[in-house]
Amino acid sequence: MDSKNVKAAVKEIEGLKSQYPELKVSSYDQSVKEANEMFYQRWGIFIVVIATLVVSTMVGVFNSLANNIYSKRKEFAVLRAMGMTPKSIRKVILSQVNLYITIGVICGIVMGLLVTLILLLMDPGKFIIDYKTILSVVVSMLVVSTFLFSYVSRKISGQDLSIELTNDNK
Repeated sequence: MDSKNVKAAVKEIEGLKSQYPELKVSSYDQSVKEANEMFYQRWGIFIVVIATLVVSTMVGVFNSLANNIYSKRKEFAVLRAMGMTPKSIRKVILSQVNLYITIGVICGIVMGLLVTLILLLMDPGKFIIDYKTILSVVVSMLVVSTFLFSYVSRKISGQDLSIELTNDNK
């Protein structure tokens, strides 16, 4: 039999399926196509899981920041009583939030690079940094936090001062 005649070779081997029903017979091209489909399916699932983790982390960070800001309501009321304007209170809140996000992003990038380098020591390969993805996550965190905490700071700075000073933050 000529090995260049793939269809005939596959048909001849198909005869073995009667003896071995679990045997799967396919050509090289079919096997490569199936392997590529499986690879892209797994890669798609991996990307969805990573995106879910990133979004969940962002929501957790924003929730933590909001709780932190709300726990300082009495401090902001004292600052307002001392003469700070609501606009300056909003600036203080936004600067704290953006500083927290910036420090977290820088620490995350450094730790991610260190883990990547450690993994490269165990399993050498190409070292590629996807700047677009990192930049998009950083920009989206800063933009979403600015919009979200602009609303939160506007709400806090607009509260009645006497109620905020007598409230026990419960």
